[in-house]
Amino acid sequence: MDRPVLLRLKEYFSRQAQQMTTGQFLRIFGPYTARLDEDVLPRFGPAAIEAATRQSAESAAFLPLHLEEQPQ
Repeated sequence: MDRPVLLRLKEYFSRQAQQMTTGQFLRIFGPYTARLDEDVLPRFGPAAIEAATRQSAESAAFLPLHLEEQPQ
């Protein structure tokens, strides 16, 4: 999977965590968040994550958000 997409997914999880109770978030997104943070992202080095962060920020203005990604 493309690293900027993974970072967008992480941002989505973060927004959802702010809108839900901790219990709700952990039931729905907990396993996926843990896998992303503990298994998937660590496979990439810090330089690759930093480059993906810059790329994601540069292209974010041009990508339409899906309905579930839009701020409430």
